[in-house]
Amino acid sequence: MSEPAQAPPRVDQPLIPPFLPRMIHRLALPIVLVWLGIVFITNTAAPQLEAVSKTHSVSMSPTDAASFQSTMKVGSTFKEFNSDNSAMILLEGDKPLGADAHRYYDEIVRRVEQDKQHVQHVQDFWSDPLTAAGSQSHDQKAAYVQVYLAGNMGGGLASESALALRKIVDSVPAPPGIKAYVTGPGPLFADQSHAGEKGVALVTLVTFVVIVVMLLFVYRSVTTMLIMLAMVFIELAAARGVVALLANNEIIGLSTFANNLLVLMAIAAGTDYAIFVVGRYHEARGLGETREQAFYTMFHSTAHVVLGSGLTIAGAMYCLSFCRLPYFQSLGAPCAIGMLVAVLAALTLGPAVLTVASFFKLMDPKRKLATRGWRRIGTAVVRWPAPVLAVTIGVALVGLLALPGYKTDYDNRHFLPADTPANVGYAAADRHFDQARLNPELLMIQTDHDLRNPADFLVLDKVAKAVFHIPGIGRVQTITRPLGTPLDHSTLGFQMGAQAAQRIQTQHYQDEQANNLLKQADELRKTMATLHEQMQVTQDLSNTTHETTRLTKETVQITEALRDDIANFDDFFRPIRSYFYWERHCYDIPACWAIRSIFNALDGIDQVAQNIVNLSANLDKLDKIQPKLVALIPPQIASQQRNLDTIMSNYATTMGLNEQARAQSDNATAQSDAFDKSKNDDTFYLPPEAFKSPDFARGLKQFISPDGHAVRLIISHEGDPATPEGISHIEPIKQAVHEAIKGTPWEGAKVYLGGTAATYKDMHDGSNIDLMIAGIAAATLIFIIMLVITRSAVAAFVIVGTVLLSLGASFGLSVLVWQYILGLKLHWMVLAMAIILLLAVGSDYNLLLISRFKEEIHAGLKTGTIRAMAGSGSVVTSAGLVFAATMATFMFSPLLVMAQVGTTIALGLLFDTLIVRSFMTPSLATLLGRWFWWPQHVRPRPASTMLRPYGPRPAVRDLLLKNVEERPAGGLVQQR
Repeated sequence: MSEPAQAPPRVDQPLIPPFLPRMIHRLALPIVLVWLGIVFITNTAAPQLEAVSKTHSVSMSPTDAASFQSTMKVGSTFKEFNSDNSAMILLEGDKPLGADAHRYYDEIVRRVEQDKQHVQHVQDFWSDPLTAAGSQSHDQKAAYVQVYLAGNMGGGLASESALALRKIVDSVPAPPGIKAYVTGPGPLFADQSHAGEKGVALVTLVTFVVIVVMLLFVYRSVTTMLIMLAMVFIELAAARGVVALLANNEIIGLSTFANNLLVLMAIAAGTDYAIFVVGRYHEARGLGETREQAFYTMFHSTAHVVLGSGLTIAGAMYCLSFCRLPYFQSLGAPCAIGMLVAVLAALTLGPAVLTVASFFKLMDPKRKLATRGWRRIGTAVVRWPAPVLAVTIGVALVGLLALPGYKTDYDNRHFLPADTPANVGYAAADRHFDQARLNPELLMIQTDHDLRNPADFLVLDKVAKAVFHIPGIGRVQTITRPLGTPLDHSTLGFQMGAQAAQRIQTQHYQDEQANNLLKQADELRKTMATLHEQMQVTQDLSNTTHETTRLTKETVQITEALRDDIANFDDFFRPIRSYFYWERHCYDIPACWAIRSIFNALDGIDQVAQNIVNLSANLDKLDKIQPKLVALIPPQIASQQRNLDTIMSNYATTMGLNEQARAQSDNATAQSDAFDKSKNDDTFYLPPEAFKSPDFARGLKQFISPDGHAVRLIISHEGDPATPEGISHIEPIKQAVHEAIKGTPWEGAKVYLGGTAATYKDMHDGSNIDLMIAGIAAATLIFIIMLVITRSAVAAFVIVGTVLLSLGASFGLSVLVWQYILGLKLHWMVLAMAIILLLAVGSDYNLLLISRFKEEIHAGLKTGTIRAMAGSGSVVTSAGLVFAATMATFMFSPLLVMAQVGTTIALGLLFDTLIVRSFMTPSLATLLGRWFWWPQHVRPRPASTMLRPYGPRPAVRDLLLKNVEERPAGGLVQQR
């Protein structure tokens, strides 16, 4: 295009350009070289942004949240861990796990425990038979062990620890048919970071492809597209380099979300500002201005818009630094700094590149700017502002009506690809365990005394029972119920039955004792029969003795008479007798020896007589004793009879007691079995001797702190804890605990509750507060910036108001698309991130439009509105569509949360560009009239209308403008 004659400056533009645009125009090439130097220095002085993010990522753990502090308190009290980075090692077999699985499991646990750098504690339940069932599935095909890793989730050490754990598990050969998975919150977050890092490159590539296509469509020039792409690329590289340099020196922190947003925001904003610059330049060139004059017109019209827009986005993003949640806080500084670099580049590099390219005639428009369509739209808006506003509000209601049904999702599993290692592990766990089994709540109660006694265990089970009976709670594990149900034999009903069982064990002996009484009675009867016989025999013996005594006395008399007769015979034959005793050879003479023997026998008669006398005396004594002996037997028989009667009475009593005890034992055993089978926990009690059991002592170490002053409970939900329903259980749990310990020795104890639902409860509450803080701060900042730039309180208020309306409508549209059409709930982070970004970005196009209103206001309010819409319509629409398309490329990110954020922002930008900027804001400006610019004083109509009473319009125009001719569009004037 040939250089036209130099046009005069605009009527609202100074004749001498300001210092800054003049210096940029003169030093264009050095400025380009300086920016190239900045890009080179920042990208060589520090590693690339993705590499820095791996090593300098900030933790996403909300350190001031009650759930995080509770988890840390549990770890320190039990001397186990000091981070919230937990993982699960899951074993899954195609058949029930056996000895080979246990050996495999033991080897994994042994190696994991050896890694002191990355592993802080291993909570091993499956190795102990006492607690094994608590970590094993009902089908016995899966078991897990919980591992606490070093580093808080989201930080570089946490991701490194998760990777180290996976390497350890992979290094142990698995038996046939058994697989091991590493899953849990920590590995899931590490996978999210890894997916985000991989997604940045893909999304960036897709974004540039989309931008190339859209720029070619808008400008129909490869040269213009390449120049604008170079501008955007330099701005992006500078922003990435500066942020990476600052993060590498630990001045700011990074996160996966910050990296993704920073890159796309820098690309989108850089492209938008390039479109503003080139679009306004093309408009001025199309109106006949020289290249230099078009440059100054462009700078005058867009510099304050770019600056205001950039400061708005950067300021709004920096407001996220005031948030408490690291998810949002980590976005503040990196995105704000990146945007400031992009804005500075857009204000200096963009015009400099434009100047250099213009010098080589590379930036002249290839076709005339089409304004007819937008002029017609502007005409329709100023002619029927109320109906147009009503229609736009009706369109907004489509999104606003979807807001009441908004439901959010807190489970990060649903926002990562199913083939990520952590999700594969979760899928394996879901085949065998309840969904909440691997994401429990951790409740700890800390008292001022030792809890290892029956009394405190009664209170502990009362607390566990109170929590278990909360609707939505599926399982409570603690020392009184390590498997989630009350300990076997731990009820008073069972213990009463156990005492009966002891009686049953002694019943046999008692029956034998009763039988022995019968045997004893039988023996007594035999003894009594013997006594009766003995008495009879003794009586016979006494009678015989008496008769023998009588006969003996008679024999004594006969013997004494015989002795006297023999004495007479001996005295007569004494001389002859002497001969036989004197004869020496009498022994050899038979007749001699025979007669001598007769005399010897006669001598023995005297001894016999004496012995008979003695015998008679003894028999007299015996005759007196025998009746006495007979008299002793009847009392013995009577005594034995009494013993027999007593024994039989004892037998009858014993048998009665045994029958009664047997009946009682039968009932008590049934009661004991009933209490055990029903798992009734109404009458829990552990006797003191239970605390001396070695098995029970092992269980104490898992649930009671080393000093005995604290106890922990593991609480599992019936459903997914990472849902609004799961979150709603947290307050009832706390309330149930406080009510359960009221009036007990535990009253006043400290209660700590952490875990999945507790953490998301704090995030839910924190995100609402953060959204309020950041939203109010951002809205206030935007209002101030708009007020300074527009110098109109009403215009600034309209900008912020329409943006807020656009926020509600666009987020409602996102809910409509994702929740009602696609059937996927929005991630809990989407609301805050999208609103803050839309709040910042959505004001750009309104600001540009109102700035054009201000430039064209000398033509009258309605005419100026039509001209502003005609001049800026295609540029703003192109910029909005490019920004929306850039945000929409997040759909290609493996992080579904970023896809939701991107589509939400894209829908918001489309709504803001096509509805708010095109119809709602102009209709509001038209309806408000001159009040739109309050407190500025503006004329509703051109100045020439004030002199209408003094002459026709042509004469008045000639009088006012004299030697200048007004052009129909753009508000430019030229010498005649």
